[in-house]
Amino acid sequence: MNNQKTEQDYVWDTLDEIFPNTTSDIYASKSLDDELRTREYEMVLDALTYHDYNQTRAARALAIGRTNFIARCKRLGISLERPTGPIFHVTL
Repeated sequence: MNNQKTEQDYVWDTLDEIFPNTTSDIYASKSLDDELRTREYEMVLDALTYHDYNQTRAARALAIGRTNFIARCKRLGISLERPTGPIFHVTL
């Protein structure tokens, strides 16, 4: 077996020196499933609030069917009832 370092090995070693332990630190806090669930929750809630709790429009914005949208809301613990009081929309 050839024990000589390739150019790619030198590049990886240099990156490890510049950015030590970054890869493990990034993924240590949450699992992929947790990250996906969090992002899904945010997207569903954002669509629902943006469309003033109109389920059909929110589902259409996410390119999923209304029935699927309602099931996701229930699974994620998102209420489909419009909250009382003012709703503020933030535009970027």
